[in-house]
Amino acid sequence: MNLSAQTQTPLSVVQMLALSADEWAARNPPEPVEYAPLKQKGIDLWMKREDRLHPQVSGNKAYKLLGHWQQANAQNASCLLSFGGYYSNHLHALANFGASVGVNTVGIIRGHEPERLTPTLEDCRALGMTLKFVSRQRYRDKLDPQWLAQLSEEFPRAYIIPEGGADRWGMLGCSGLMSRLRTQIDLQNATICLPCGTGTTLAGMASVSIAGETLLGFSALKLGERYQQYCDEIACMMEGFDSFGRWSINADFHCGGFARQTPELLAFSQDFEESTDIALDPVYTAKMMFGIVQLASQGRWNPGQRIIAIHTGGLQGRRSPGITDDLN
Repeated sequence: MNLSAQTQTPLSVVQMLALSADEWAARNPPEPVEYAPLKQKGIDLWMKREDRLHPQVSGNKAYKLLGHWQQANAQNASCLLSFGGYYSNHLHALANFGASVGVNTVGIIRGHEPERLTPTLEDCRALGMTLKFVSRQRYRDKLDPQWLAQLSEEFPRAYIIPEGGADRWGMLGCSGLMSRLRTQIDLQNATICLPCGTGTTLAGMASVSIAGETLLGFSALKLGERYQQYCDEIACMMEGFDSFGRWSINADFHCGGFARQTPELLAFSQDFEESTDIALDPVYTAKMMFGIVQLASQGRWNPGQRIIAIHTGGLQGRRSPGITDDLN
């Protein structure tokens, strides 16, 4: 019997790892959402609440970690190491994941160690994560093989996860979202919308898409002249996969840049949450929903169009003071 998301007890991380990503995605089928500005335009809004997957290892953070965990096990790693900033959703999820399965974790943090840790980093340290603070200049070398080799010497048997889990292993975990979604709702007259930081979740879903399926990613970054490069990086992750659906990136609703907010975005978020009782994170899902409503008002979709929004979790980021600089 399929239980609705509201009636299911959240799984522990250990219980989650006994299941596949497809089985995770089965637990939170899309639900209809009544929101007046979209209803008035004849738009049929549904939301897949992946924020409900786990209280801390939530949304796409969990799906991206799954592929990396499988690789870490194959390499007999005893430590998981990754990168992020002071409010990183990715590191917060990784620290909770490691504590749950009994594996050491290391966070390479962009910037000096503050006199007082952010709530995110306080949680990470309390969960046993080793925090290593590096200069912003040094942090830019996070893909440099020589520095990665030095980190491997400093933290023996560490499996290194790219910032935000962004590579093909992170992408593979996200493919289960798409394969399950098409069994839960008709996608032929629908646009699947999701927020994008590294683009890994979009790449994972698009890599297994089929003809007639349409995905639209809303970039949380101010891309500017980097737009085509960003799209090329997503396409590169998908090389070798038979993808027949359509996907694109909208970069018009970053609201000033990554993790920045505007009074208009804040007012929208408050109205949406009061109207639907669905909490949004300010960096990703709020901008996605803001963009969906703006595009609908501009006539992007015809009446009767179905919009399926993917809630990617990360609600711990609501503790941010409003301006952060984490790509996760």
